[in-house]
Amino acid sequence: MPPTFDALRIVSLGSGFAWWAVGIVPAIRTRLASRLERAVAATAFFLGGWAFLDAVYPAFAGVSPTPDVVFIGLRVTLISFATLALLLTTKWMARGRSRYDALLVLPLIGSLGLVWTELPSRAGSPSWGYGLWAAQQLVYVGASIVLSASLVRGRTDPSAGFRRRSLWTVAILVVAVAVSLSANLYATLTSAFDEGWASASLIIAAGLGLAVILPLSVDDWNKAFRGASAIQERVTAIYMFYRTGEPLVALASSRNLPIGAEQLEGLLAVVGNFVETSVPLSRGYAVTAMRYEGLGIVAVRGEFVIVAAVYDGPAYDALRGELTQALKVFEERSWRQLGTWEDATTVAESAAEELSNFLEHPERTVPPRLPKVSPPEVKSGKAS
Repeated sequence: MPPTFDALRIVSLGSGFAWWAVGIVPAIRTRLASRLERAVAATAFFLGGWAFLDAVYPAFAGVSPTPDVVFIGLRVTLISFATLALLLTTKWMARGRSRYDALLVLPLIGSLGLVWTELPSRAGSPSWGYGLWAAQQLVYVGASIVLSASLVRGRTDPSAGFRRRSLWTVAILVVAVAVSLSANLYATLTSAFDEGWASASLIIAAGLGLAVILPLSVDDWNKAFRGASAIQERVTAIYMFYRTGEPLVALASSRNLPIGAEQLEGLLAVVGNFVETSVPLSRGYAVTAMRYEGLGIVAVRGEFVIVAAVYDGPAYDALRGELTQALKVFEERSWRQLGTWEDATTVAESAAEELSNFLEHPERTVPPRLPKVSPPEVKSGKAS
């Protein structure tokens, strides 16, 4: 029997494609350079997959009096991962990354396992396993709403216009995921699996999302999303050094660097030791962390340069990943100009532009051509 598509199902199909377009935009604009951008794109792709499945599967498989177990399971799986991606998006924007973020996957896998295990025996009817899944999803959506609300506070700086776009994007994602989850719950509780009103209505949210993010250039995207992260509230200075220890860039959130001339010599010594003791020159990246004069320091070593951030507060877990990704993108784009320190100074200005995203109000210092420094021994630094 050929598939049948009514007007509502055609709109649902268009909704799926529209949400995939929302996910493609950050992939093209930023090449998904950070995990935050990947989380935004993943949320959109899972929503698109849910709407597409809602339109296509019943049209090809037909709808019988007994709900299709595979259809129910796939709907539940797609919306589950959309909820997880949304939670990670809001969490990384509001609080930054943490080494414990991966633990958020465990409740999801456990509840999905229960749903898929019980579906065949229950013929798609609700069960206690489905109830646990629903509770876990509601908690994740509720946490996303709370984190989204926390992003509104304190956004009065000159880039507030860009940040409003990030807040609108997050709000649209939250509403879309909430509608999809509500549709899943309603369909399971009432056995109304052939109603495509929810997936069709998501085309409105997808259109609004595209209207918000399509005008953003790469720099605008950084200001809107990476700039909205709470990381910048904790980073007081950030430095870039060549692999042999010479400084390239120094940025601070105020006119005075938190590490003065003498302390900077100590930092250079730490960086110099880091150069010697980390992994051999390769496309790999090594990370070190330390406390120095009461300040936290995270240093990431790439193939050509080293980035070190000075922070105050629990920013280490978030900074580690963001610095690594920023350094990776910079080296992949500029490796031809990084053969020597003298060549690297020609791209120091562009590096400063990118690193300024980590600071609220950066005061920039791009060092001139300096003689090679022999780092002194560290007197007060202590590796952690």
